[in-house]
Amino acid sequence: MKLHLKRDVTSEDVCFAVFDESGVLKYRALSVVTKVTKKTNLLLCNNSGETVAKIRRLPIVGTYTFVLRVKKSHITFVIVPVKTGVLSYFYGNNWHINGSIAAKDFTIIDVDKTVILSHRKHADYCTLEIFDEDNELFCVSAAICANLINIVEKPVALEAGC
Repeated sequence: MKLHLKRDVTSEDVCFAVFDESGVLKYRALSVVTKVTKKTNLLLCNNSGETVAKIRRLPIVGTYTFVLRVKKSHITFVIVPVKTGVLSYFYGNNWHINGSIAAKDFTIIDVDKTVILSHRKHADYCTLEIFDEDNELFCVSAAICANLINIVEKPVALEAGC
């Protein structure tokens, strides 16, 4: 199944929109601030407005750590920027990343080397090709997390006095 992920800035609470190949809206990622902790979480809603997944960012210094929850299952997705690139890990399943998260051009593979998701960046959207339809919501959630981070692949050292 092929989906298109696009940043949506038309509304204050909508962050991303996910469309199918024919351009029909399939999911929206909504930004929600919790009342107690004042932290921002994302809710992935289907086109009828029903929440189908939740994305929560954990405040762990030096990492981008997200908890992806679909029904009663959850996966933790950790992205760590280092000098040589970006490392990423999944906890709660056997997935691995091949490619570059920073360039938004990567695949998610299972331990048996089967491709779960192919993520490709275009000028103003990303193409998600999902090969494991049972994990569609986790794939879409992980793609949203990868697009939430802004990492410079080759950092530029600023000279003193500039």
